Amino acid sequence: MKRGIRGCLLALLGVVALAIPSAAAITTTAPPRVAGPPPVVPGCEQGCQTVFSAALPGGHRLDGLHGAGGSVLAYWNGASLVDTAQVLGSDGHPYERLTAGLCGAGWCSVAFEYGVHSAAVAALRVDTKITVDTAVEGVSADVRDLNADGLPDAAVRQSTYEPSFALAPLYWVTYLQQDGHLMPTGCTTPVQAYEPAPVTPATGPCPTNI
Repeated sequence: MKRGIRGCLLALLGVVALAIPSAAAITTTAPPRVAGPPPVVPGCEQGCQTVFSAALPGGHRLDGLHGAGGSVLAYWNGASLVDTAQVLGSDGHPYERLTAGLCGAGWCSVAFEYGVHSAAVAALRVDTKITVDTAVEGVSADVRDLNADGLPDAAVRQSTYEPSFALAPLYWVTYLQQDGHLMPTGCTTPVQAYEPAPVTPATGPCPTNI
């Protein structure tokens, strides 16, 4: 009788052992990592409008943003914020309204408006940070690749100031991007009517009265 009970107990223990998996057979799945919200760009704490977003090599990008604090440039590496910058005008104050941006091969040209009838374009280098190189001011500004070399160029409209700023003919000066510098190529003929920005480099003479 005792042998029978002992046999039953051994059999029962065998069933329990089979029901419990070995430690080697137990696998656990880690919960998926949930990405946190992207960092808030300084100056955009109350929200910003994205004026442009330009892709750069290596998964980087440059965003041109406009918010209550003015215009700000944000340089990203994926979801990580690398650097931010505001471009200062000749008066030492940041340009108010960012209007357009274009990047290529690690260089960018960014256009702004400020004041009542003023505009500017700035040449930037973006690698480990944002570096502002050339800034040209005028009446209006445009950015595009004027000579199809993959680099961001620019055009700035200027006034002859004769007989006055309000009545003077206007002309465009075009600039090609060369190692972070905006190098002028020439000017269009001054006109008093509206004239769109050039799509190729201007090569005409420039007024000499300014």
